[in-house]
Amino acid sequence: MDFKRIYSSSKTYIVLLFVAFVIILFTASMAYYQIMRMQDLAEKVAHTLQVNNAISELSAHSTQAESEEFRNQLQKIDGTNTIFEDYVKEGETILHTLKDLTKENPSQQTRLAPMETLLDSLHAELRSLANHPGNTRIDIGESQLSKKTNINFTLYRIRNIRNQMLAEERLSIKNTREEYDSNKYLAPFTSLLLAFFALVIFVLAFLKIYRNKVRIRQSENFLRSVLATTDNIVNYYEPIYDEQKAIIDFIIIFANECNRDYLGLDPEHIMDKPISEVFPFLMLNGEFEKLVSCFQQKEKVTLDRQISVQGEKLWFKSLITPLAQGIMVTARNSTAEEKAKEEQLLLNQRLEDQNLKLLDNRAFLNNIFKSISHVVMNFESIRNEKDEITDFKILFINDKITPITGDLPEDIINKKVSEIFPTIYESEIFGYLTGVVQTGNPTSYEVPYEVEGASKWFSARAIKLGDGITLTTREITEEKEKTDQLLQLNVQLETQNSIFIDAENVANIGSYIWYLDNGEASISDNFYRILGYEPNTFKVSYDSYKQFVHPEDLETYNRLGTETIEHGTSQVNGYRIITKQGDVKHIELNGRALIRHGRKASVGVVVDVTEEKQNSDRVVSLNQELSIQNSILTDAERIAKIGSFLWYVGTDEIELSDNFYRMLGHEPKAFKPSLKEYGEFVHPEDLKTYHQSIEKSTNELNVTEHRYRIITKTGEIKHLKVNGQFIQKNNKQVMSGVAQDISLSIEAEEQLRASNMELQHSNAELESFNRVASHDLQEPLRKTQMFISRIESTEAEHLSEKGRVYFKKVVNAASRMQALVLNLLTYSRIDSKHEDFELIDLNQVLQKVKEDLSTNIENTGANIKSENLPTLKGVSYQLEQLFNNLISNALKYKVADVTPSLTIQAEKVHAKQIPEDFFKMANTYYKITIIDNGIGFSTEHSEKIFEVFQRLHQKSEYTGTGIGLAICKKIVENHRGFIYATSELGKGSAFIFYLPA
Repeated sequence: MDFKRIYSSSKTYIVLLFVAFVIILFTASMAYYQIMRMQDLAEKVAHTLQVNNAISELSAHSTQAESEEFRNQLQKIDGTNTIFEDYVKEGETILHTLKDLTKENPSQQTRLAPMETLLDSLHAELRSLANHPGNTRIDIGESQLSKKTNINFTLYRIRNIRNQMLAEERLSIKNTREEYDSNKYLAPFTSLLLAFFALVIFVLAFLKIYRNKVRIRQSENFLRSVLATTDNIVNYYEPIYDEQKAIIDFIIIFANECNRDYLGLDPEHIMDKPISEVFPFLMLNGEFEKLVSCFQQKEKVTLDRQISVQGEKLWFKSLITPLAQGIMVTARNSTAEEKAKEEQLLLNQRLEDQNLKLLDNRAFLNNIFKSISHVVMNFESIRNEKDEITDFKILFINDKITPITGDLPEDIINKKVSEIFPTIYESEIFGYLTGVVQTGNPTSYEVPYEVEGASKWFSARAIKLGDGITLTTREITEEKEKTDQLLQLNVQLETQNSIFIDAENVANIGSYIWYLDNGEASISDNFYRILGYEPNTFKVSYDSYKQFVHPEDLETYNRLGTETIEHGTSQVNGYRIITKQGDVKHIELNGRALIRHGRKASVGVVVDVTEEKQNSDRVVSLNQELSIQNSILTDAERIAKIGSFLWYVGTDEIELSDNFYRMLGHEPKAFKPSLKEYGEFVHPEDLKTYHQSIEKSTNELNVTEHRYRIITKTGEIKHLKVNGQFIQKNNKQVMSGVAQDISLSIEAEEQLRASNMELQHSNAELESFNRVASHDLQEPLRKTQMFISRIESTEAEHLSEKGRVYFKKVVNAASRMQALVLNLLTYSRIDSKHEDFELIDLNQVLQKVKEDLSTNIENTGANIKSENLPTLKGVSYQLEQLFNNLISNALKYKVADVTPSLTIQAEKVHAKQIPEDFFKMANTYYKITIIDNGIGFSTEHSEKIFEVFQRLHQKSEYTGTGIGLAICKKIVENHRGFIYATSELGKGSAFIFYLPA
């Protein structure tokens, strides 16, 4: 696109310059008249007076803020009083007027810049004063005095700037008068001079216009870069007319690079071509008519279309914008959005299908409940204030309950279990059910129940569902009776089987029964053990037993089966089996045919004769074991990143394992190894160490562990640790050894060394801080307090009322600073060492803390109740600090006019019972809870309060440094415990911490 079309011709500016020149000459001739000069000076005087008036208004505005009456009015502001808003608007109006009047005066503008900031500060300070009404008593609060002092200081700065501005305006009037007096006779000459300067200004304006033209060209380049980097296709078309001035096509004037990225079209090749040739799809589906309508009606048009590019379907959203000579088309690739819509439609369809299935499943479930003989119930837990399960609520029960209890389901739903089934609530079954809810583990039990005067047995299974259980019950009375009968028969049968089983175990034999009609079989317990399984682990048949027969003996086994089925006996008397563990055993068998339960069967015994066969196969077995061990060694080398080697001492001959080749970056056996060949892999800086180790090993015939670096085939540097020993092989002295890749270990050691350096640096900074906190910070504080004490004893009576108030603030600030330093020192000295742990009786700790806080406890009338506290391992002074901080906080943050009450509880809990997520190193913990009736805090601040310097109240409301609870947290964590707090505003707080038992 030719952007030069938007430029105006420079001839226009030349004509304008010439016209301006003529006008200036004409104006200069008229400027001879003295009245023009006088008028100019009068306007300057008028402007100066306007500035003076505005400054006077600003002075009155700031003076009003000094008025106590005005400040009192601000402090009485309610929802309907607009005095302050009007005052602020008045100041903004005056300042805006001054800016307009002095916009051509840089010095005054410079003074107005801080004036705006000072006015904002003044308004903010007045607003703060209005939000905190004053006190008419003599002992005005520090906050009110400080705010008024700040307001007076701000007004003082405003007056200084105002005086400077007035001085400059007075100087301006004086200079104007002097100028008039000195030049009133030279006005005609001055007019000609001004005309000349005006001409110069016009020349400069012409130069500026020319520079603007240059900037427009720069803007053109910038626009081109924007079009080149945008993600959208941007094309500009101009219409092509026929003889009747009708638009028959559009020609592409400009196309950006995105045409190449998305459509594979070179912008240079498609420009100056009609769209019917480049984009033929635009001529279809009425899109061309929309382009024509957009150009003629000068209205924007949007198009959504799908096109195929190199076999891929793409979606584009196009915005057609009419311009003066053509249309601008911006096309955005919306393929991802369209695909997302299609996926959304598919997901919605799947959701509808799942809803239909859910409805079908509900209907199916209702039919199941009606058809089964089981009683199905759903109970919901009922909990007390301690979150303990006290009962269950019946949410669902099917109609199978009616024949048992005579109750209808609709009559007992939403009632308590203790009311409907009191036997459950009064027996151990209630414990089973609560255990299912708490642990989530299903449970089953059997229970008798009286039905119409007869005792019947029921089997129940409970499964957790939400915060309740699903209970399924069925009658097993008949099964119980049959089970009792079978138990008597089983006792007799077990006695006989025990004798037979002992005989099988002693003789290492097994027995079997094989039914010839369908292949079913049963084997004895010892036969299972011969196969490598526990008794009755799987079901045996003629066909399933084949999996244990050695593949080479399958033909023999099949002949055994055929002969036995046809003749009742077989000539086969042995074969091999493979057990579950993969052991090959030799089996000899002996059987006979009989009729059992009216069916033909073969009954016999098998004998494990493997041990007899093993002696002859010992050599083969040992060779197989050696092969397996070699395979394991190869895998171990690869996993452990080690390689083994053999060096024939005194020669250049060496042997390397496969993994040693891989460690060098080669495939196994990729080259013939030798000492010289291997030396080329050793790092040049470690060659001396490498040769010295070889020489030392050769001379002393002893290998010591040594390390060096190698450079692999790929250029990677690895660290090797080598060790070995000398052995005799084929009457030759041989060194056998291993080399391990320890590159990762070396890297980890470097990281550990860096971490240790950082830790040492951190410890040094902490020790420095301790020295500063314990001496350098406290020394000036002690001097400050000493001088404060001297002033208080000698000069206090000479101070004014305000002076005494300020002096009191200084005393309090020094005390708070000393408390802060001591708390910081305490916080930093709490370390994680446990060498000084000893058995501590928390009852004695609590008693000592009460004695230390006795004055505070008596003053507040606090009531502290505690249970018998445990004895545990810890640091005595730290635990005293812990209890001291928590109890002091409870006494400090008490509700006004309410006697503080503290309750200290202790219990021993298992680690699994602690819901809080922290690293538990012990199996059991002591849970210590300190509950107060103080002001409490919002739950959202339960973690913030344990951070250093975090306070929820202003120091004017409650004293403190914001470190006390952070110290508590650090002490508990030092004792491998955990602390947290729960509270509600106005309802007291509870601080709970766990310490290992």
